[in-house]
Amino acid sequence: MKYLHPIMAKFDELQAVRYLLLGQLIFLMISTSLAVVAEILVILLFLSFPVLRNRVRIVLRQPMVIMSLVWLGVVSLGVLYSLGPQGESINILYSWRKLFLIPLAAAVFNDDTWKLKLVLTLLWTVMLAVVLSDLSWLLNVRIYKFPIGIVIHNHATQGMIFAVGAFAAAGLWRFKIPAFPAARWFLPAAVLLLSLNIVFITPGRSGYLVFLVLAGLMVFVWTKGWQKYVFSSGLVVVLGIGLFISPVARDRIMVGGKEINSYEQDQNLTSMGIRRVMWQNTWKAFLDKPLLGYGTGGFVEGYRRQVAGIPGWQGQVVADPHNQFLRIAVEYGVLGLLVFLVFLGSFLRQEVFGWARFLGLGVLVAWCATSMFSAHFASFTEGRFIYLWCGALLAYVPSTEHNAFDHLS
Repeated sequence: MKYLHPIMAKFDELQAVRYLLLGQLIFLMISTSLAVVAEILVILLFLSFPVLRNRVRIVLRQPMVIMSLVWLGVVSLGVLYSLGPQGESINILYSWRKLFLIPLAAAVFNDDTWKLKLVLTLLWTVMLAVVLSDLSWLLNVRIYKFPIGIVIHNHATQGMIFAVGAFAAAGLWRFKIPAFPAARWFLPAAVLLLSLNIVFITPGRSGYLVFLVLAGLMVFVWTKGWQKYVFSSGLVVVLGIGLFISPVARDRIMVGGKEINSYEQDQNLTSMGIRRVMWQNTWKAFLDKPLLGYGTGGFVEGYRRQVAGIPGWQGQVVADPHNQFLRIAVEYGVLGLLVFLVFLGSFLRQEVFGWARFLGLGVLVAWCATSMFSAHFASFTEGRFIYLWCGALLAYVPSTEHNAFDHLS
């Protein structure tokens, strides 16, 4: 052990955990296994070093941290009265460990320098990804096991992350953040390349929605007075027209619309058609137990009771209704849903201003929109991404704690 002492004496645990979290941001886009490894190492570092633990202790008073723990408490209580299998309840509770990324990120990304490094890490990663995606599409060559044009997990995730990348580049450009000497050409180039890829190559409806929401928010902040409403609405319309001009986007949107409108006549299960059926049955399940719900992991049991005896694909039992808020209502009732909404609202109370607040809350709003059709606050990649992103960008140090943080740096 004496040979390790000189090495440990030079070890900077604060820098190490910061770089591991930056690494996890990258790993979330390329490998779930590497993301888990990085997450485990981050937790071990926090458990091992008093300096890091003290940083967490200081941020425990921040609204988003408090409410993340309150929401985790609701999920834990839901295990006790769940009508679902105990193993499933425990697995879902364990999956919500991603919430710990909020206090851990807030504890170490407390200054603008490291917030900017997080954003630039995302930008450089998505720029490499978009170049590979474009080449895959132009050369009609698959990369690894992905379909043509896809290089990040799946088309939905890729579209969402590319949209966030374009939004981040536009935000830094708008707020004139001195990122690096080449930012003057790099940032607008990033916006253009990522936007073109979303519209013409990456066929993800979730990506389209995130893209439209973030574009509208960007113009809303960029303009003043009555122009906010006119230009932000106008841009969304223009981008919507662009999506319909694109053959890839138009086909995805038209197919989705057709599936929703004709789901009652369809003999076979369709992606959007089953969503209509799932939402109706999920709403009925909620009405059966509106106060506390079926408990953590009880969604399947609640849904099964609604479709019992229904023939065909309409009677198929599903594990996820593809609506984050409806699922929470079924499992935790109206009281649990209110806690979750307060949790989301707690990010608004973070005392952070300027570009970091705009980028953090903008992506949060986009995730709220897409979670009407998916469960992106609970999924592996998108869930970890939003908690790491908001936990870092919305972190702040109260004036009364500046000396304590300086001492721990």
